[in-house]
Amino acid sequence: MMISPVMFQEDLKDKSYMELIRERDRLIRFIRKFEKDEMAGDRSDPGWRICPAPDVQYQMYLEYLANLCGMMQEKYNEEYVWGERTLKQDAEEKKNKAEFRVEENSTARPVDC
Repeated sequence: MMISPVMFQEDLKDKSYMELIRERDRLIRFIRKFEKDEMAGDRSDPGWRICPAPDVQYQMYLEYLANLCGMMQEKYNEEYVWGERTLKQDAEEKKNKAEFRVEENSTARPVDC
């Protein structure tokens, strides 16, 4: 089920800039895959047998992306131009959190020699 562009924006309004980057990248991946498949004439994906079909999703994702770019511009100004944060700091925090999760979920144990 697709949601309206207004609801899409509403769902993302409290997300951080880094989260908006991830959403933008997700949309672009779908858009690129659809364009590649469509240019090749490949409609073998099972998604063509459901509703909304990939061509409708493509059109909606383009609209979502257009709205998202405007949101990203505003959020970038709030957090980085007028705020005290930098993208470098946020990227490092994201990396540190990812490393912490890996360590936290690790089942490795010390080996006795």
